[in-house]
Amino acid sequence: MPFGLTNLPGPSADEGDEGPPPPSQSHFAKFEHFTPNDAASFDDEFARLASSQQWVPGSQEYTRQRTIAMREELQLHYFSQPQQLDDVDEEEITLQGYQALCHEVGIDPSDSVAECKRNLKNTLVNIVDLIDARRTGKRVEVWDDFEEFRAYTLQDEKRINHEEAKKPPGYLASLLQRLSEPRSRRKGRKRNSPKGSRVVSGRITKRGA
Repeated sequence: MPFGLTNLPGPSADEGDEGPPPPSQSHFAKFEHFTPNDAASFDDEFARLASSQQWVPGSQEYTRQRTIAMREELQLHYFSQPQQLDDVDEEEITLQGYQALCHEVGIDPSDSVAECKRNLKNTLVNIVDLIDARRTGKRVEVWDDFEEFRAYTLQDEKRINHEEAKKPPGYLASLLQRLSEPRSRRKGRKRNSPKGSRVVSGRITKRGA
């Protein structure tokens, strides 16, 4: 009798076959002809995507697409409703998201979104690190030196598109600050007083004293 495929033994339930991994929910999975790696760091994954899409580092399109990716990944990892919790409303999801962000940087979470935001504003932390805390398990570094932090975040490839960052649901925008001036020159200014062009960064920064 010929040996056919139907005679081959199939996998049994006892062999621990868990089937294929669930499809990626990452922003990077939305692009055709690009296979996402959910375990890669954000910067590595975006660099690979940018190369595949021919986005030139430092260009407007590169910056815009990086901003979109940051916003989408931040929302996915901190502000997405678990599938098993169908009765959680949007306000609760938002609060839980900001509480999770506080937890990542060692801040005691508040039961108020506004207070969570204020506490995050007073913490020097890299937004990409917040994303990588969920993508790779990387520990989030909290910075102490504002000028070193400012110099790092004003590199061309790390800037963001301000208009894109303001788009709903606003989670990314709530974590951004102006880094156009050294802290010493900002001392005593009101929050809305600077005029003219604004430079923003994809990092969270402390306000001046």
